[in-house]
Amino acid sequence: MANYSTVNPGKFHLGYRFPTPVLIDKLNMETQDEYRVELKFKHSVIVGRTVYVGNVQVFYRRSGIIKVQSDAMYKSIVNEFDTFTSYNKIEAAVDDGEEITAMIEFGEKILQFKQNTLYIINVSSQIEVLESTHRHKGVNNPASVCKTDFGIAWANRYGCYLYDGRTVYNLLEKEGVRKIKESTWNTFLNSGSYNPMVGYFPKKRQLFVVDDRAADGNGSCYIYDMITTSWIKSSSAKFEDTIKSNFINDWNGDLVYATSSTPKKWSDTPASSSSISFKIKDIDFGQPGVRKKIYKAYISYKGNGTNVNIQYSINGDTDTTAPFYRTIDDGSGSSDNTNSDTTPLQNVGTDDWVLAELKPVSSINNIYSFQLIITGTAAADFSINDISIIYRMKSAR
Repeated sequence: MANYSTVNPGKFHLGYRFPTPVLIDKLNMETQDEYRVELKFKHSVIVGRTVYVGNVQVFYRRSGIIKVQSDAMYKSIVNEFDTFTSYNKIEAAVDDGEEITAMIEFGEKILQFKQNTLYIINVSSQIEVLESTHRHKGVNNPASVCKTDFGIAWANRYGCYLYDGRTVYNLLEKEGVRKIKESTWNTFLNSGSYNPMVGYFPKKRQLFVVDDRAADGNGSCYIYDMITTSWIKSSSAKFEDTIKSNFINDWNGDLVYATSSTPKKWSDTPASSSSISFKIKDIDFGQPGVRKKIYKAYISYKGNGTNVNIQYSINGDTDTTAPFYRTIDDGSGSSDNTNSDTTPLQNVGTDDWVLAELKPVSSINNIYSFQLIITGTAAADFSINDISIIYRMKSAR
């Protein structure tokens, strides 16, 4: 189809439309221009004034060929964030049957995630170096990865991990003990086809793992406290059971995400009473083979604890529990030493922390381990600050 346009007064030329870019092979070009490629990409990061992109569709300007390279990463020319060349291609592994699913930077390193594998790439020098490869630590989507002030965190079907710049830690394990059973974690994520959504709440220094980023879960989550290194699990419907964006932190440090209808912000302000189930670990006080005597336990709490059930078990027998004496209803938290009660706490208000003295109804003597079990219904204003156990080691006979 011919087109006419004015280039000079009274001068005309005849032109044509081309469905694809015109390729010029015979003219001399600079090396950078000769090997320049046009990219479409799914993931990107910026490190040291250079853009790194992954899982790309490449258009080679010189040959006109288009290729999809789902396992490749390209870097831009320094300070030219939209300029890429074919010789700046980076492949941590070639034809491994996986595609890049997420990328995130940490210092001068890039964490490149595939479905099953994590590659940590050092980009501090002109030539990139593959520092380490971590099998079974990949993710299925970028919403499963987030930044924290401790490092990079992510979750998959095998665990929840933290990279601090040197080591990858599994947050489900501590000192050789698994904190959450494998079957429990698998059931939690399998409802969402192993597509968790991970975010960080800096105000409380807590890591959130939501069961699914779409509508296949039930909106429940696990919360990991970075300070106490402990996990808690929420009930269902704490997060919208619908297609969700990834988590981000807004200008105020709040944890937010979006659905198709409205943005959402996480709030841990209690709204109503709820059922609770909390067990401290079966404590042997560092001496599993030595007999002990338990004198009492102290719980620092505030709010209405009248419906909170507190009992204990010994020697790992969680099927058998025993009660404490009731505390005095005078705000002191002292034991009355008389009335056996599975709900020994009182409604003490929220002005100050009250230290409740829990004395066992029956003597706890010659035991090897001890465990507190807290269940029942917690009022909206009920909270526990700390727990202490008074005990004595017994001499060996």
